[in-house]
Amino acid sequence: MTQQLPDDIQREVETTIRAKASESRVLDVYATAQEIRSRHAVPEIRIEDIATTVARLASQYGCAVELGGQRAEPLTRQSA
Repeated sequence: MTQQLPDDIQREVETTIRAKASESRVLDVYATAQEIRSRHAVPEIRIEDIATTVARLASQYGCAVELGGQRAEPLTRQSA
């Protein structure tokens, strides 16, 4: 189960995603999560919890995400 991130880390994830989305439409989820985690001394928060939030927000911004060097395109809705 994914742990709820503290407000300050959640805001930083959102700010970081916005900045990176303006630079590139491809986002490395784990590198971004590690970058954010390294700025906070919160050992009880798992990198996977940050990465989950990064991936979710990046896809909401329309970014393609890379997971360990593999690229996953954002899902698009198709009308029937």
